[in-house]
Amino acid sequence: STHSQIASFMPEGGGYSTWFYGKVVDMFYFPIIETNWPAWMPFVGGEHFIFFSPIFNFADAAISCGIIALLLFYSKYLNEAYQPDKDKKESAAHE
Repeated sequence: STHSQIASFMPEGGGYSTWFYGKVVDMFYFPIIETNWPAWMPFVGGEHFIFFSPIFNFADAAISCGIIALLLFYSKYLNEAYQPDKDKKESAAHE
């Protein structure tokens, strides 16, 4: 895609680029509001306005969410894995 053309799923010509010179195609753009400021507004009147204009890379977002989920939901299992060694040491010290 360029500033004047939106990327299509299967472009004419057979792809986005040649081997090893590919372009990222898993980006998402979700402008919630795209409008112009009213002319009567001071300083910004008549200018173009886009609310929420970040572009998301789906693959990076999925990896980040997966790592966060692993850290949140598996931390108690990791802590339990170290407990048996600690219990054996304490019982050996008492004997």
